[in-house]
Amino acid sequence: MEAEYAKRETPIILIVDDISVNVAILENMLAHEGYETMSALNVQEALNLIKQTRPSLILSDLSMPEIDGLEFCKMLKRDPTTRDIPFIFITVLNTSMEKEEAFRAGAVDYIPKPFDNVEVLMRVNTHLNGYRMRQEMADYNRRMHRLVEDQEKQIEHSQANMLMALSKIMKKRNGDMGRHQDNVSHNCSLLAQAMQFLPAYEEVITDQFVEAIGVAARLHDIGRFLMPVEGNEKTDYPVKGETEYARSCSEEGAEILEELSGDQAGGYFLSMAVSIAKYHHAYWDGSGYPEVTGEKIPLEARIVALANDFDNLVAEAVQSGAGTVEECMEQINEKGGILYDPDVVNVFNKIWRQMRTN
Repeated sequence: MEAEYAKRETPIILIVDDISVNVAILENMLAHEGYETMSALNVQEALNLIKQTRPSLILSDLSMPEIDGLEFCKMLKRDPTTRDIPFIFITVLNTSMEKEEAFRAGAVDYIPKPFDNVEVLMRVNTHLNGYRMRQEMADYNRRMHRLVEDQEKQIEHSQANMLMALSKIMKKRNGDMGRHQDNVSHNCSLLAQAMQFLPAYEEVITDQFVEAIGVAARLHDIGRFLMPVEGNEKTDYPVKGETEYARSCSEEGAEILEELSGDQAGGYFLSMAVSIAKYHHAYWDGSGYPEVTGEKIPLEARIVALANDFDNLVAEAVQSGAGTVEECMEQINEKGGILYDPDVVNVFNKIWRQMRTN
């Protein structure tokens, strides 16, 4: 709507003065120059007019009964829908203090009485031109912002498709890896969704975060996919502490994803995939790789670390027949605050029965 006002060929000027003679003088003066005017004899009448038709500029007397010009100006400046309308006082300002008070209220200028035709038109033209330029710039910025948003969405869409394609390739090479990918992806999404309800994370874990971690978590083991076949078949690290192998997988995975990003570096999905590949073997107490601790580990990697280890524990327990899902859950709890983020563990305890373990 603001853009419409900026493009209006004939600006509308609102004149507010409790003396009708002053209103008539200004109306005639401005009409002669081709301006459209509307007028009010008090502030309440002016407010009603503004609700119906938004003016391009306001000329208002300072001294009026009931609500004076200063309060009128302050009211408009407090309202986001009217604060940018240029407000000019038409009055006799005798002292610098009165002028300062007028400008503090939000006025852009003042026109002294009695009116000088040339001065009135010059001041009105100056502020209307400035207003139009600001509105055109705001309209341009909005269009550029929408364009950037559209481009970012296209990049994210292409990145998500690329990550899903890589995930499918990994599945075809190793069926167990495919099952693990599906479980970790599903469980990370559940954990992230549940953490959205925690006050500390409601602004951090957005819907975009939840969507991205569900895709990016599938590539957490892409470094293992690049390892020799005998290493690629492993399913039990890092539970058994194979730190060198974990280090190699993390480095290889992050490196290949960074190379894939190319011109799309900085895209949300790929950036998260790189972060997860690099840090999902980092543990809360610094015992993993890389050797970072606590909240220095990216949140998405802290979520994947728990989901990844839980699925590995369950897979090993099922394969050996020597444990249950409940016992695996207890093992995760024993390492809360040691290997895993306590907040992630707390949420895990509430939703672990919904997590995929097949």
